[in-house]
Amino acid sequence: MDGRQDARAASDASRMRVGRTSYRHPLRIVRALCVSVLAAGALALMTTACSGGSDSVDQAAGGGFGFVQQAPNSDFVPIGSRKPAPDLTGPTVAGPELSLVAFRGKITVVNFWASWCAPCRAETPGLVRMAADNPEVAFVGVNEKDNLSAAKAFVRDNDVAYPSIVDRIGTLAARWPVPPGLPSTFVLDREGRLAARFTGGVLPDELTPVLARLQAET
Repeated sequence: MDGRQDARAASDASRMRVGRTSYRHPLRIVRALCVSVLAAGALALMTTACSGGSDSVDQAAGGGFGFVQQAPNSDFVPIGSRKPAPDLTGPTVAGPELSLVAFRGKITVVNFWASWCAPCRAETPGLVRMAADNPEVAFVGVNEKDNLSAAKAFVRDNDVAYPSIVDRIGTLAARWPVPPGLPSTFVLDREGRLAARFTGGVLPDELTPVLARLQAET
């Protein structure tokens, strides 16, 4: 095989590799970028998209809730170690006041987000689908340090049907074990106790098994 044949073979192999490239969810791309930036030592540039390990997060964000790491950015609390979720009451993006207590008796997903947060934008379509596909589960957002007009536009543009409590200066989040940066998502069991936490964004295929695990509890 001469040089031209070698070049053609290499080009064909390259095209085959490209053809096999699979779709990557935008949130997975954000995570990959986060890892690359951290490796380069530029953590400050990705504060809103990256979070630390579970142990350090518990120390920095009101630990002591019994979280046990299940996977990177995913924690679970065994049923015997769970503690009640902190209070979460306030006006919503739509206006009326809401309290988390209203959802007692239902598994509840609590998502801390902001319109200016890139990984929040990436995860929201999945959360919207999950809420529609799981009507027996309550979904509640907490809008963090955001402009109300921007938050309303975000809710409208993403067809977010579940309510979001406004946390204008972060006082509500300060009571929760929320790590630095957004987003963060918590799952409460039927008794209103913290059962799971996702940091840095959550995908439906990560949230689904947690909901199934909690639904199987008696």
